[in-house]
Amino acid sequence: MSLGRLPQYRLCGLLVMFSVLCPLNQAHAGAWTKSLGDYYVKAGADFYRATGYVDPTTGEEVEDLEFFGQQYSLYGEVGLLPWWPLQVGVLLPLAVGRTDFAEPTLFPDGETATATSTRLGDLRVSLQTAILHKEFQLSPAIEFKIPLYSNDSVGSDFGTWRAAFPLPGDGQLDVTGWLLFGGAIPRAPVFVQGGVGYRHRTEHFVDWDTELAFVDGIPFTATVGVSLGRFLGMLQLDGLKNLKQDEVTRENVTLGFGALVTVWKGLAIEGRIAGDVWSNNASRGLSFGAGLSWRSL
Repeated sequence: MSLGRLPQYRLCGLLVMFSVLCPLNQAHAGAWTKSLGDYYVKAGADFYRATGYVDPTTGEEVEDLEFFGQQYSLYGEVGLLPWWPLQVGVLLPLAVGRTDFAEPTLFPDGETATATSTRLGDLRVSLQTAILHKEFQLSPAIEFKIPLYSNDSVGSDFGTWRAAFPLPGDGQLDVTGWLLFGGAIPRAPVFVQGGVGYRHRTEHFVDWDTELAFVDGIPFTATVGVSLGRFLGMLQLDGLKNLKQDEVTRENVTLGFGALVTVWKGLAIEGRIAGDVWSNNASRGLSFGAGLSWRSL
């Protein structure tokens, strides 16, 4: 990589970071909407290793850049009403991104340069209710994504090398509507749930002077789970499909497995692993995470 290519990495860092650290399959609302007094909280850590990155400006894979992302988050859901399920959910993440890249100007012997950024990520606030709340769940929800960082400040103290620092997110407001559904299989310890939504990508950027514009998309999720005493296992598919093609807005499909083991009353240890099976305008890689959660019983 030469200094002449460095400006591309500002966009590369944005799309790598956004595509893996924002959705990451960490704790998020399911189809079962909580009533007053019900709650779920989790402290988690998630990690991502890119195995391949496609530059959205050329459609070609970038071979001389390695990316490793971390996210440490607090997540919570609580029921608000006694007479009908209505819950609010909040996710507060801290994002840490690192890129390692070749720079023969400074390291002619093949050593790599490293750029690391640490910022609060995208605050996500959701409100969810229920249309059906019996054996079969049908729950509409709305989620707001609010950047807690300024992309203009990332790497600003490093002059020419500023473009090498990964951005914590896309830096603008999103609004996503969801329709979630779920239910248990009769006479079996198995449940299924899923959802489909509409994500509106606004052009309201927070402290970032950019000409980027994203297109709206359709997010979707599907889960098959099994509950065996204290153990809960889940196979989960997550994805996002754009309504139209462009050169910067990511699309992806991720397949993963998660598990929850209750160790004492509502206290549980959680873990997950997932991989990107398809992506467009985004990196491909593997993610894994763990957390400690507490829920009402």
